[in-house]
Amino acid sequence: MLRIVDELAGRGPLRICAHVPSPGEPGGLTGLRVLLVADVLARVVELRGRQVLMGWTGPRVPFATAVGIRPADAHGTADQIADVLGGPPGVHLTHRAYEGGGGAFVQVAEARTSVSLAGLEEQDLLAVRLLLLSHAHHEPAALRPEALDEARRTLARWRRAVADWAEQPSKPMPADLLSPARSALEDRLGTPDVLALLRDLETAADVPAGAKFETFAHLDRVLGLELARAIGRPHPAGAPA
Repeated sequence: MLRIVDELAGRGPLRICAHVPSPGEPGGLTGLRVLLVADVLARVVELRGRQVLMGWTGPRVPFATAVGIRPADAHGTADQIADVLGGPPGVHLTHRAYEGGGGAFVQVAEARTSVSLAGLEEQDLLAVRLLLLSHAHHEPAALRPEALDEARRTLARWRRAVADWAEQPSKPMPADLLSPARSALEDRLGTPDVLALLRDLETAADVPAGAKFETFAHLDRVLGLELARAIGRPHPAGAPA
């Protein structure tokens, strides 16, 4: 299992290459998921202070921008990407065993959904991001309509809570919560563990609102769910104050 601290530490930029499967490969959302895991990996590495350069091979992926995935610094073949990025990738992400040479390798399991892509386009696609992040990247994921609805409700609730907490005095992030979150991300890109921590933190009576705000905002630098989106906005009509 990949451990970022051990495998990807070093000087200079880390070059990442995400290999997007062809449209005929299994899992309609697998290509999107490969890019998402690459995006999370880049965020974790950058949070530790190392620059990341990103390349993609394969076809363009619809909705990648709407799901919060960073644009590629290079797109093309592996050789073209290495040329543009100034060196070979240090880590490759694919949906199956990587047959190329050099660098670390992260395999991403397939993802599929019964919701039409046209239907997804009309929704807040960060709910798709949240739902994919709720699954370990090496395990298959099936996104069902009812789960997407719940993800949208969770995002709305968390964004409103973060906006409310932002109005309270800032407090330090609880070390006993932050440490396991960082360990999960650095050991195995454990976004499900981080999301579980946030769910517990949301209702923790012994943690000040200001500490909740700082923790949610900090971990969202990796999760990329725009949890601070509602700060400064009025409560939607009909929402609890």
